[in-house]
Amino acid sequence: MKRTQRRPFPIVAHRGYWTLRPRVRIILNREEKIIQRAIRLCPVDEGHPTKDCQRVQDLASQKLSELGLLDKQSAPLAVSTLAAFVEPVYLKWVREHRRPSTADGYEKVWHGCLAPRREIRDAWMAEVRTSHIEEWLVDIARERHYTENTMKHVRNLLSGIFTFAIAKGHLDRNTVNPVQNVELPNFVPKAEDQRAYSLEEIALMLRVLDGVPRTAVATAAFAGLRGCEQRGASWSDYRPAPDENSLRLLYVSHNVWRGHVGEPKTRKSKNPVPVIPQLEQILDEHRKSFGNPAGGWIFQNSRGNPLDLDALYRREMKHVLRRAGIDWCGWHAFRRGLGSNLNRLGVDDSVIQAILRHSNIAVTQTYYIKTTRPDADAAMRKFSIELSDILTRSARSPLCSPGDEGDGQAVLQ
Repeated sequence: MKRTQRRPFPIVAHRGYWTLRPRVRIILNREEKIIQRAIRLCPVDEGHPTKDCQRVQDLASQKLSELGLLDKQSAPLAVSTLAAFVEPVYLKWVREHRRPSTADGYEKVWHGCLAPRREIRDAWMAEVRTSHIEEWLVDIARERHYTENTMKHVRNLLSGIFTFAIAKGHLDRNTVNPVQNVELPNFVPKAEDQRAYSLEEIALMLRVLDGVPRTAVATAAFAGLRGCEQRGASWSDYRPAPDENSLRLLYVSHNVWRGHVGEPKTRKSKNPVPVIPQLEQILDEHRKSFGNPAGGWIFQNSRGNPLDLDALYRREMKHVLRRAGIDWCGWHAFRRGLGSNLNRLGVDDSVIQAILRHSNIAVTQTYYIKTTRPDADAAMRKFSIELSDILTRSARSPLCSPGDEGDGQAVLQ
């Protein structure tokens, strides 16, 4: 009697449903294992009376095709659940190939927001669809009350995970990233507009502060360095003017984040920053007070390491600024302030982009140019005066007669 070949992916009846039971090789807890999945296909009913009926077989073929297992006796090594892939594979790669601050941000989003949710942690990557991602984001937004910017970070991390899995061959290369067309829930609140220090606020800070805090504020406000760039600024980066008609330059060579010394954020971030005379004077006084060092960090602690600017604020600036009635909005508000103050003076956006060393002018315009209410009022007053002048000239200009074709000139001369 001829022996019947065993089905590689059996279909069984389980709790009233036809259930597909494929065996797949996966990575689980950093080890390759063979497990048997249980995937519901459809109810056992009149429309699906047996596992061999065409409808059940078609559903099984469709599911196997989605998983990349169709017509394969031995399934290839496959990505299993998000948790089994993200923690030992993706985040490990990020820690090895991305800046420490980037890796830290990804891990916080994953461990703090995504991994605690079982439906996300245990989701099989090959089966995740756009509708699933949208449901996850809706649940997270309702539970956590995140703003739009934070929800974008969550969505971008999920997109990066699937992009990496596809690019590195962990998922079929023909797989479409399920996150690419996902929109954020429409009820997610917009983030509050972030503050930018005005020139008046900066001037008041420089009046009430002295020593290292004063130099740190001047450098942040007039050079527009990112906090990690300012911590990484060294005296060897502070160079003379190339000619008598130019300003001194402060090059950006290092990026210091929580003790990690690395490269600046982007290629454009390495561009030098012109140093205005007011900042040059303050930096020179600061250098002289430390014995005119030829090298070393411009801002350093007692051990000679890069200074923690947040600790400097808490230790030496907080109470002074509070007594002066100055609201503290963080170090990055100086960078936003430089962009906004230059815009206030009529500087072209592309020039502001170059000074802030952004790779994209849209970033400069969206996040670093803040129009204040007095500036907006002044602009509208200027517009009103110009409009009144045009309306007056228009009222004095003769109109063309109804039958006169005219010479094509507009009524407003």
